[in-house]
Amino acid sequence: MEFRQYRVEKDLIVIGAGMPGICAAIQAARLGLSVALINNRGYLGGNASAEIGVSVDGADGMQEFNLWARETGIIDELRLENLYRNPQKNRYIWDAVLMDAVLKEKNIELFLNTNIDKVEMKADDLIEYVSGSQLGSEKRFNFYAPLFLDDTGDGTVGYLAGADFRMGRESGHEFDESAAPEEADDCVLPSTLTFHAKDTGKPVRYIRPGFALDITKTEALKYRTIPRDTFYRSQWYYEGSGRINQIENSEAIIQQHRELVYGIWDYIKNSGEYGAENYDFEYIAPVPGKRESRRLMGDHILSERDITEQRDFEDTVGHGGWSIDLHAVDGFFSKDLVNKHIFLKGIYQIPYRTGYSRNISNLFFAGRCMSTTHVAFGSTRVMATLSTLGQALGAAAYLCKKYDLMPRDIYKSRIQELRQLLLRHDQYIVGCKNEDPDDLARSAKITASSESRLCLEDAEFERPLDKPLGLIIPVDGCMASISIPVRAASDTAIEYTVYEPVKRENYNPERIIARGRVDVRASSDPSWVRLPLNVSVDRNKIFIELSPQAGLYLGMTRDKLPGVMSMVKNPNGSPTLVDAATMQMKEFIWRPIEGTVCFKADPDHGIYSSSNVNNGYSRPYGLPNLWLSEKTNADQCGEYIRISWHEVKTINEIILYFDDDLNYRISYWPVENNVIPEVVRDYDILYKSGDEYRLLKSVRGNYKRVNNIKADSIQTGELKLVFHATNGFPRVGLYEVRVY
Repeated sequence: MEFRQYRVEKDLIVIGAGMPGICAAIQAARLGLSVALINNRGYLGGNASAEIGVSVDGADGMQEFNLWARETGIIDELRLENLYRNPQKNRYIWDAVLMDAVLKEKNIELFLNTNIDKVEMKADDLIEYVSGSQLGSEKRFNFYAPLFLDDTGDGTVGYLAGADFRMGRESGHEFDESAAPEEADDCVLPSTLTFHAKDTGKPVRYIRPGFALDITKTEALKYRTIPRDTFYRSQWYYEGSGRINQIENSEAIIQQHRELVYGIWDYIKNSGEYGAENYDFEYIAPVPGKRESRRLMGDHILSERDITEQRDFEDTVGHGGWSIDLHAVDGFFSKDLVNKHIFLKGIYQIPYRTGYSRNISNLFFAGRCMSTTHVAFGSTRVMATLSTLGQALGAAAYLCKKYDLMPRDIYKSRIQELRQLLLRHDQYIVGCKNEDPDDLARSAKITASSESRLCLEDAEFERPLDKPLGLIIPVDGCMASISIPVRAASDTAIEYTVYEPVKRENYNPERIIARGRVDVRASSDPSWVRLPLNVSVDRNKIFIELSPQAGLYLGMTRDKLPGVMSMVKNPNGSPTLVDAATMQMKEFIWRPIEGTVCFKADPDHGIYSSSNVNNGYSRPYGLPNLWLSEKTNADQCGEYIRISWHEVKTINEIILYFDDDLNYRISYWPVENNVIPEVVRDYDILYKSGDEYRLLKSVRGNYKRVNNIKADSIQTGELKLVFHATNGFPRVGLYEVRVY
C-alpha cells in the first residue's frame, strides 16, 4: 500500500513558504498566474515563522549610512500590516498576518505540512513535476508546472533536479574576496535554536535534563556571555557548529542545540547570577533557524566585490545593505570573535541572474539558496533582502508565461520590462525610473496647495559640539551657504568640511568638495551663523562635518525633513565592526542622534516640489523625490495635489505611493505605535466633471504606503487629491502618483 496520489497543475510551483517564497507567490498571483505554495511545516515564514521566530531584517540594519534604505514592495506591505495589527510583536499574530496575505490571493493554493522529496525530469535540464507527501492526510501530491521556484532554504528541489550548487567557503583567490579564507573548505554559518522565557510572578524550579550540557564544565563562558538584561531570551550567537554538513546531520545538530539551550537555561536559573527565580520557558523552537547550507548557482554568482564596490548591473531587480555578517564557525564554543560585521558604504544591487539556475532551464530560486559566494551570502541572507529577489522572480514567472519564455530568456530579452513591472509594484531598483508608457500621470501637470521649504528653523534644545557632527542635506544645483544657530561661551570658530557621496544612493562623507572656517563671537543667546559653501551638486546630497569645538552649542529640533539627518562620530569600541575598505576594525562609527541641527539653506532649490510626484521615482535616490507640504495640523491638513491634462482621459486605476519613513526600522521588538506617523491617514480623491468636482473615493484610517484605487473608466481632465490627516506627522508626503 502507498498514499493516494493527487495531480496538481499550476503556472508556477513555489516550494518553500519562507518570506521570499511568500512574496514570489503573492506577486505571481496578483499578475494572474495560478500558484501552488508548498511548505513542509505548518507555519508560514520560514525562519521568520512563529515556530522559529527570527526577525525579518534587511538593508536598513547593521550599517552606518544605509539611510532611507528599507525594502519596499510586498515585504514592506507585510511588515506594515504586522506593525498595524501586532505592535506587541506576538509571533502567532504575525503568522495570522502571513496566512491572511496568502489566503486572500485567489490564485494561490496553499499546501502546508507537505514535504517535497522527489523531482521528476522531463529532460536533463527540465523539471516535469515535483512530488511530496502531506503530514496527517496520507496524501501524495504531484505538482506539474512549466516553472518551479525553490525557496526550501537547503536548495532541495535544485539538488534533486541536478542543479549546480556549492556548499562551504570559497578560497579568497577564486573571487578575489578579502573576507574569504585562504583555502576553500566545507564550513558554513552555524544555526541557532531560539527560546523565550517569561516572568510567572512566583518561583519556578528548573531541573537540568540529563541530556543537557553543563556549561560550567566547558570553557564557553570565557569567550561568550549570557547578557544579564536579556537573559530571558536566546541570543543569535547561541550557535552550534558550522563545520559539519547542516543537511546530512540535521537531527544531530538539533540535538546539539537542545543540549546547549537547556544547559544555558540551567546556568541562568541555578547559578544565582540572573535573578531568574520566577522565570520559566515560554517556548523553545522545535528546529533551529538554519543560516547556510546549499547555494544554487545562477548565471551570476554575487561576490564580495559586487557588494563592497556597489557594482551596477543591467539586470538589477532588488537591493541589499546588511553588513557582510560572518559568524564564528564553532559558534558558542568558539574562542574567536562572535562575528564580524563588515560595514559597507551603502546599499548594493541584486541582479536577476542570481535567481535562476544556470543548468536547469525552468528553475527559479530565492531565499538563502540564491546564487552567491559564502562571503556575499553573509549579507544577502537576511529575509527582507531575500524577499526582494522573491518578488522579482514572481514577476519574472508572469513574463515567462506571457511570452512563452524560460527564466534565462527574461534576462536576454525582457529584463527592462521586468524592471518596469517591478517598479509599478513598489520594488526598489537602484537608479531605475518609471518609464511606463501607459502611466498617464507622467504627462500630467502637477500643482499643490503648498510645498515645504528646505529649512528647520525652530530650535527646541541645544547640543554641545563636543564630537564631530554631520549634517546631511539634499542639494540640486548651487548651494551658496547654510546658516545654523550657534551659542558660543567664548570667542571661537566653527570649522567644517563638506563632502558629497560618489553614488546617488549613498549618504556617506566620501568626496571632499569644500572646507571652511567661520569666527563666532561669544554670546549668551544663540545666533544664526552663515557657513559659506559655494558648491554645485547634481541631484544628490551633501554631508557637512562640523569639527568639535569646546564651548560651542548648536540649536537642535525634534522636527524632521525627509533627506535631512544629523549624526555624530563616535570612537568604535567593538572589534566585530570592520571597515570593508581595509578589513580592519573601524576606528569610528557615525550614528544618528536625537533631533536635527537647525539650518537654513541658501538657496532653497524647491527640493520638496510637487513636480516630484511624477519625476519617475517613488523613493529617495539622490534627492528625497517626494512632494512635502508645509507644516500643518496632522489631524486637519487641508493640503491637496492637482493632477491635470490638456485633454480628457479615461481613468481606471490610480496608485499612490505615500511617505512611510523608510528610515523607520520595523523592529522585532514591541513598540508603542502601530502606524508610521508619516503615512497619510485620511484623504479623498475627486475628479472634475464639467466645472464641478465629484468624489471618486474617500479613504479613512489608511496605514499603508501603497494605495491602489479602482476608478471604473471615469472620464476627466483633472484629479484632485485632498489630504485631511496623517498618522501624526505635521506634513503631508507623497512620492508618486500613477494613473492608468
